[in-house]
Amino acid sequence: MPIKCLKIPRLWRPEPLPTSLPEQFRSALAAGLAIFLIGLISSRFIEGGGLKTLVASMGASAVILFVVPHSPMARPWSLVGGHLISGLIGILCVRWVPDTWPAAAAAVGLAIFAMQLTRCLHPPGGASALIPVLGDAGIQALGFQFLLTPLALNVAVILAVSRLYGRWAHAARPAPSTEPHPPSPLGRIGIRAEDFHAALQDVGVFVDVSADELSDIYHFAASRAFRRTFGETTCAHIMTPQPLTAEFGDDLEPVWQLMQRKGIRALPVVDRGRHVIGMVTLKDFFRHARAESFGSLSARLRALLLRSPGVTSTKPEVVGQIMTAPAITARQDVHIAELARLLSEHGIHQVPIVDERGKLVGLVTQTDLIAALYRSVPTGLTQPALAVAS
Repeated sequence: MPIKCLKIPRLWRPEPLPTSLPEQFRSALAAGLAIFLIGLISSRFIEGGGLKTLVASMGASAVILFVVPHSPMARPWSLVGGHLISGLIGILCVRWVPDTWPAAAAAVGLAIFAMQLTRCLHPPGGASALIPVLGDAGIQALGFQFLLTPLALNVAVILAVSRLYGRWAHAARPAPSTEPHPPSPLGRIGIRAEDFHAALQDVGVFVDVSADELSDIYHFAASRAFRRTFGETTCAHIMTPQPLTAEFGDDLEPVWQLMQRKGIRALPVVDRGRHVIGMVTLKDFFRHARAESFGSLSARLRALLLRSPGVTSTKPEVVGQIMTAPAITARQDVHIAELARLLSEHGIHQVPIVDERGKLVGLVTQTDLIAALYRSVPTGLTQPALAVAS
């Protein structure tokens, strides 16, 4: 008889963890250190040891805080409120319900309901509700003191350790600007942040992921789908190699004439080692033309371009004084999907392309990107959109 392979039900198959082995080791080490510090610090203020010093539910909180720190359940209010509210409910159930098992059932059920109402859902809180009910005589004798010591003290220590670990292990994201600004093209079309918030509300059940994390997952998945559809086309495949450049000390007039003669709207500004230090555009010339001077725009531009006699000057004289810096660049091995996002988010029309040493090797414009995307569309799916009148 042939031996059939044992098929494990899909529900029981372990999913691979997205974290790397070093990250798994760091989080385990940090969680162990947090438990040690809780016991060490609490023993200085509390006598008796055991659950009177270190609440067992701190072990479960350590898993959430150090392994899935971005979970909504790992937020400070979830930790503090989840434990303290649940602990209070457990104490009240001991006082009001004489039998142990009904008191335990009521404590856990009411704790879960209260955590959801107060938006501080934290699974270890269920254990904190049980401890006053099932603890020994010493725990039950503490009464409401249990909320302060050991519970609140334990929570304060593990929260402090988790915040310190988070600052050390994860680079802080830049704070968003508080100034109002129009959304980027990517923000005006497609899925927006409020769509993710609304979708989580529409699900109707608790999902252990925040709207920001869901947005990140969506964009990662979209990027992978784009790569699958359009192939592995990178900046190196579509860039114009060795583009024309300017240097910091170049006079304005020759650079302006070069841009006009070649029909160029922007030039990378490089140093002697061909590292990109800025971009000079036609907009930069117009912006620095003396707006307060009288005369037409052409007259103001001529005044800007002419080099001032003498040693001192009251206007910009070289490219480095009018360029936009720092320049937004992309490496030559970046996929065009990321390049499209870069152009759209920053509202720019060209990107200098650099190698692994940061030296200029090419330039990609919006026209280059559109042409690359057009060539990637399967034959037969595109039709002429415009007809040229004869």
